[in-house]
Amino acid sequence: DKIMGSLQISNFCELFGFNSKKRPVSRLPIKIKSTIYPAGFEFIPGVKYQSFDISNHLDDLALVYFDENGNLVLHMFVPDGKAEKEFVNRQPENKLYRYSKSKYIKDAYENGHFYICPALEYIKKEYDEARKDNELIHQKNISSNKIMIISAQNNSDIKTIGDITYSTIYLPVDSYILCFSYDYDEGLYHEFEGSESCLIINDPVEFARRIHHAFSIKMPDYIGVDGRVTYGRHQSCLGLLFSKSKKYIYQREYRFAWIANNPKQRLNPKDLIENDIDEIRKIIPEPVELKLGSIEDISDMVERKSGKSGTGR
Repeated sequence: DKIMGSLQISNFCELFGFNSKKRPVSRLPIKIKSTIYPAGFEFIPGVKYQSFDISNHLDDLALVYFDENGNLVLHMFVPDGKAEKEFVNRQPENKLYRYSKSKYIKDAYENGHFYICPALEYIKKEYDEARKDNELIHQKNISSNKIMIISAQNNSDIKTIGDITYSTIYLPVDSYILCFSYDYDEGLYHEFEGSESCLIINDPVEFARRIHHAFSIKMPDYIGVDGRVTYGRHQSCLGLLFSKSKKYIYQREYRFAWIANNPKQRLNPKDLIENDIDEIRKIIPEPVELKLGSIEDISDMVERKSGKSGTGR
């Protein structure tokens, strides 16, 4: 194919979502060679699509471009790489879903009542596995044959005996997040312990407008953004707050985040690792309480169909 415009780099998760079977689903029409796959097309593991084995490329970056008809063309996958500009898929979601106890879902539905928690709260809170996933820590593994370590004492090489894992940490204490899913799945009631009901946002664009407006009134010195979370070793274009390990793909998360223009305090990574829960909580700000007013005009709520709910929040 003739390249009509500049190649743009894209994270896999910006092109594909994932369904309950953990299969990639195209987020918007994607042209692969001569074939256009529509938005919502499910790709089956082990099947090649015009020479691309898409299901195995979660940790890769994609090079894409738009052709003369406006189709997004998948040019190639690369383990790493650079391009002239980033591709960010800002396609609006069809619906958003939030799982929780019935009383909280009803309050949100009838009153637009939300508690926006600090991002740090999710690191040390005694939550279920789905919620305590170290929101602010992004890990990356590097093969030992790509690492060179030099001794500061005698300038000699130090050989590693295995792969190297390092973590990057988003340090501002005063950042806030609110999490949804972009897919309805009965299994997520179980993953988010204690969930009995689901709030369904039928108009995500209008909901985003309302919640960002409410937050800006309550916290005028903050910048808000929302988008899908990216899974895998490459960070989201929206930053570390929108990046997670690929083991959490099943959550299919859509996130709202607010960051201070001038962060008041930054957390030392050593403190994060060594301090106990009570020490960490001393520097975590209180949740921001928002009341948007009734959102019944843009949402629905449903009860969990089967299974027993837990005792979590």
